[in-house]
Amino acid sequence: MSEQHAHDIEINYRKIFARLRTRKKFSIQSIEGTKVIVEQDEEICGQKEPRTFEFNSEKELEQFVTSENQIERDIEAQLSGNQMPYR
Repeated sequence: MSEQHAHDIEINYRKIFARLRTRKKFSIQSIEGTKVIVEQDEEICGQKEPRTFEFNSEKELEQFVTSENQIERDIEAQLSGNQMPYR
């Protein structure tokens, strides 16, 4: 893989990742070839429990971003509605 091609892949991954709109804290840990590793900074009972996600293509990352954004929109809709979600 040429250096330019690797650079283009990294730019595309970062563009897709930038569309992530959620309260969860995600960061790109590494991009190696066509593989990207994303880490979620998660705290459980005061303990840092980072979760790692590995994607092997732009399509996989795109699906993840779309899914996480939909989850966030669903939470927002529940919180802004007049009905309590857990009755």
